[in-house]
Amino acid sequence: MPDLLFWCLICSGVITTYAAIASFVLNEIAWHELEEYCKQKKQPKLFGVIFDFREQMTLGAGILQMIATAVFAVTLAAAWMGPRNISELSATQLTSIIGLVCFSLVFCGSWIPWAVGRVGAVPFLFRTWRWWWMVSALAWPLLVGGRFVTAVFARASGQDDDEEDEEEAFEDEILSMVSEGEQDGFIEPDAREMIEGVMELDDNDVSSVMTHRSQVDALEENTHWDEMLRFTVESGRTRIPVYQEKIDNIVGLLYAKDLLRESLRSESKRKPLRKLLRDPLFVPETTLLDEMLSKFLHVRTHMAIIKDEYGGFAGVITIEDIIEEIVGEIVDETDKDMSEEITILNDHQADVLGTVHIGRLNETLGIELPEDDQFDTLSGLIMQQLNEIPRSGRELVLGKVQFNIQEANRRQIKSVRITRLEDDTD
Repeated sequence: MPDLLFWCLICSGVITTYAAIASFVLNEIAWHELEEYCKQKKQPKLFGVIFDFREQMTLGAGILQMIATAVFAVTLAAAWMGPRNISELSATQLTSIIGLVCFSLVFCGSWIPWAVGRVGAVPFLFRTWRWWWMVSALAWPLLVGGRFVTAVFARASGQDDDEEDEEEAFEDEILSMVSEGEQDGFIEPDAREMIEGVMELDDNDVSSVMTHRSQVDALEENTHWDEMLRFTVESGRTRIPVYQEKIDNIVGLLYAKDLLRESLRSESKRKPLRKLLRDPLFVPETTLLDEMLSKFLHVRTHMAIIKDEYGGFAGVITIEDIIEEIVGEIVDETDKDMSEEITILNDHQADVLGTVHIGRLNETLGIELPEDDQFDTLSGLIMQQLNEIPRSGRELVLGKVQFNIQEANRRQIKSVRITRLEDDTD
């Protein structure tokens, strides 16, 4: 092997390895660990410098790795072939050359970077960051080209906001720190889930957690006092939407404590229902959960009325719904035990509460009920199929499933017996 070819092979191999290590470290490093390491080395300001130039260094290391890898592969192939032309090689020789090049690239560009990144990522970046900063400075025309291509693709996909990218990167870093803390035993799993729940609040809107209108207990404003009291007690709600003529026209919220306090007065001195109502908070169904939580805290209320795109009543959301996204399901003494939602009677029958979600019902009973954006629960499915709230005893057959309404009131279906029908061929 000529000396020039030998040294070209060695240099390109070393550069490929170091550039691959840098690329891996810059993409996978836990930045909080680097910050602590800089403090230990009594250079706390250095972390800010490295962190500010992380994007440029990542691109620079990546570009250097690609160039060095190409040179290394060509040089290794040339050294193996010698003076022979590629047409003179046998199939075995050609396969050997390709295998050697691939193995060398995997070893230098994957195995070694992975090992170094797992064992000493922080010390490596602390000692070599100036090299990658110099590489990025020398390769600035290529970096400009890379930024231009990135901007074109971002604009084409509708993601032209750099602040959103930085925010997403920041969130990813926090989640990475939390996961590492859990693995090291510093953070409990419940705490990790809570932090993840908080971080995801700005990714979901109120429609994802609201109580659908089909499941909302609401009152018509002309309801008699005795009926209002009975309805309030049976529903177990502390806040009840009140509508005028049709449910899409919500006019206020009735607090159970206000109703009960007024009921203690004599009938002649009682205020009309309209004067007991509190102004509701209306929000569109596209409102993000973090915005909704902020509104709740600012307005000092616990329930909001969700409006759909046509201005109709979509459902309600409470501050409890949002908190459950953070801390998990909150169960009080009025909630049904999950184990009581579905009672298996035999291989073909089950008694099911109307509030059971369709997905859970399909999974538990092994059936295939349709799922739709218009409803989430069994009660919503049945009412959508019948276009009404059925009375007790009403039956409905949907595919190979029969529904028998066991209990229902004027507002919702409470209990249903589900029977899986046998095929005629069985």
